[in-house]
Amino acid sequence: MVPEVVVQVVRELKDRYPVALICSCLGIPRSTYYRWEKKWEEFMMESELERLIQEICVKNHYRYGHRKVREVLRLKYGIKLNRKTVQKIMQKRNLQCRVKKNVKIGSMEKVKSSYRIV
Repeated sequence: MVPEVVVQVVRELKDRYPVALICSCLGIPRSTYYRWEKKWEEFMMESELERLIQEICVKNHYRYGHRKVREVLRLKYGIKLNRKTVQKIMQKRNLQCRVKKNVKIGSMEKVKSSYRIV
């Protein structure tokens, strides 16, 4: 039995029949159904978060890191997440921010030689 199919079937039929009866007809324990349902909800929530995070990264041209993406989720969407969760999703989808290039103005010797104290 495929857990996703079982969860969808039970959700469609639970308005008309008790969950215990549906599960016994399908040959699975009721606790197994509830465990599968919880995992299904977590999977759906995570896929929605992945979509939101990807949307934020694309909108900002991949300039935001996981900390800033977390703040956007908190302020704009009201979603409170641990930064490590956001970082894990960003790494999974390869949405890492671009690193700014350091531009060297000149060597320190040139700066020191032009300001000699006599």
